[in-house]
Amino acid sequence: MSFLPFFKNQHHAEININLIPKDPFFETIIGKTLRWALSVGRYIVIFTELMVILSFVSRFTLDRQLTNLNDGIHQKEMVIKSYGDLEEKVRLVQTKTDQYQQIEQQANISDIFPALTKITPKSIELSELTIKPTKIAMSGRALSQQSLNILINNFQLSSNFFNVSIDRIEAGDAQKPGFSFLISAQTKELKQ
Repeated sequence: MSFLPFFKNQHHAEININLIPKDPFFETIIGKTLRWALSVGRYIVIFTELMVILSFVSRFTLDRQLTNLNDGIHQKEMVIKSYGDLEEKVRLVQTKTDQYQQIEQQANISDIFPALTKITPKSIELSELTIKPTKIAMSGRALSQQSLNILINNFQLSSNFFNVSIDRIEAGDAQKPGFSFLISAQTKELKQ
């Protein structure tokens, strides 16, 4: 037991034996850069491999979403194709309705001429007549005030015209006696 205190009090010197000689290359700038690249480079490689693995795993999720979207698009295409005949029929009906309305308006325009002839006195000279499906406008010259009054009264009393508007009345001169006028009115659909 007497040897134990002797060993406790002695300090052991650590001996470090390195049998690999130091390479002077690693003391240069290129060597230090290479040593740094090798130590940090492995972390970069590990990080890159993790990104590749994550992208590979996320590919399964994205593929499933893509498949679901393609299935949804295909189903909606089938629904749209099933309504194709209905849409064609609706467009055909709409075209026929538009054609009927145009024919009806043309019939209304052709019926306006007899109504205008009936209310216009013979002493009225028309210089311009514009007929639209819902409106007429006429300009011309009345040789006397009496014929202009008759025309205006006939317009107002006629059941074929409403909202009669006298836009202009001007007295003529010695070369063109009488009154020039511009009258517009809304038309009603004429029933026979």
